[in-house]
Amino acid sequence: MFITFEGIDGSGKSTQCQLLKDSLEKKGYKVLVTREPGGTKTAEAIRNVLLHIHEPIEAMTEVFLYCAARVEHLEKIILPKLAEGYIVISDRFYDSTIAYQGGGRGLGLEKMIEINKVFIEKATPDLTFFIDTNLMTIEKRMDKKELDRMEKEGMAFMKKVRQGYLDLIASEEAKVKKSRFTIVDGDLSIGALADMVLMRIEEVLEHDRG
Repeated sequence: MFITFEGIDGSGKSTQCQLLKDSLEKKGYKVLVTREPGGTKTAEAIRNVLLHIHEPIEAMTEVFLYCAARVEHLEKIILPKLAEGYIVISDRFYDSTIAYQGGGRGLGLEKMIEINKVFIEKATPDLTFFIDTNLMTIEKRMDKKELDRMEKEGMAFMKKVRQGYLDLIASEEAKVKKSRFTIVDGDLSIGALADMVLMRIEEVLEHDRG
């Protein structure tokens, strides 16, 4: 099973990825947590350029750098581990490019969907959790940390990214009978949110066993 977590920066994705891993391992599953951009040495190097370079990057350059890192991640980490029977949990996947560059940068969701199809034809997440966290909560969290290049874009940008996610989810739900997306409230306590995520995973696993 391939599970992804999505949300704007500061939504709590990384925490939930680790909590889910711990819960599933206690139940006897083999679990790998990974992240985008990242996962391999090459992808981590691209991550460093994208998030920490001290100069502007053209929007389409961002897109193709993220996609290049994604190919490395998919071919060298995600697909091999899925083949070995692991549950793979990724902190971000291609939906982030659609929402951030398509929505946030204004390049268009459909354009980003088409570009990403070239790179991810072999893998679509089985489940994607969108952690929808109040922008005021995000702003407070951002005030307490050192910001990377994307986080420095500010709340107006993050508002467009959030809408990009919601538009993407609505579009996908209109096209398929059973959406892979689950929207969860990021303003819940960490424990309550983790319980909700695990409950959804258990529903799917039970269905698959049946």
